[in-house]
Amino acid sequence: MKPKHIFALLFLLLAAIGCGQKTEEAPEQILPPSESYVAKGDSMLYGFACDGCSDSVLVFMPDTISDPISYNIIEATLQRHVFGSPKVGDKVAILLGPDKKEVLMVVDIDDLKGTWTYLVLPESKLKNIEVDNEVKVTPEEQHELDSIIASLMVPREYGMTLKRDYTVQSVGGPPRQTSLDEESPVTYPRQRRYHEWHLWNGKLILTNRGRRALNDSTQPAHLMNDTAEFVMMYRDTLMLKFKDFERGYSRKPDSLSVK
Repeated sequence: MKPKHIFALLFLLLAAIGCGQKTEEAPEQILPPSESYVAKGDSMLYGFACDGCSDSVLVFMPDTISDPISYNIIEATLQRHVFGSPKVGDKVAILLGPDKKEVLMVVDIDDLKGTWTYLVLPESKLKNIEVDNEVKVTPEEQHELDSIIASLMVPREYGMTLKRDYTVQSVGGPPRQTSLDEESPVTYPRQRRYHEWHLWNGKLILTNRGRRALNDSTQPAHLMNDTAEFVMMYRDTLMLKFKDFERGYSRKPDSLSVK
């Protein structure tokens, strides 16, 4: 089949897409500043890991600069509620039980910092598109067309960098929708872009500042918070559970020490 026939066929299919009904995405939910964002009600303790830490003991120096405290973390380890590998000097957060002696959760904050990414695949806009009956597609043409679409199904890397100052930098993803994206026969999902992160009662709070009111720069930006529970965290792997889904991340090797 001649290349010009393939491109002509693609043009007709894209025209069919453009003439179809457009679907509007549901607006993101705008949330006011929450207690989790301002850290009110957070019962986690923050400090540093000291010499003597192991799989069963956490030697913890609170931020209050008091004497180190040794906590038994065997049960938390068995429950897989120790996220990261506390090492001497690491910033850590712990969540205690009602008796203030039992450790329910440990999060190594220094292990959490870094760049975490995941891959997304696009969706084809050519699904369920009916071509004019006058356009006859042979099996050979259909095969070549499928090959062209397959070549466009290139994965993109999305992700985020959690920094020491509790800010977030987005990684990858389309910066904004352009006319080229509208004309492309494939579409990528939107990426939620965060600006800040915090821990709150054993959960990770990711905050997007949103946008200010149109033509009114005096109004503060709305805050949109996503809450994620830790599922697992190792040196190169992070699994988070959001409200409606779980997402696995891989750490960028060059981000083990993020400033």
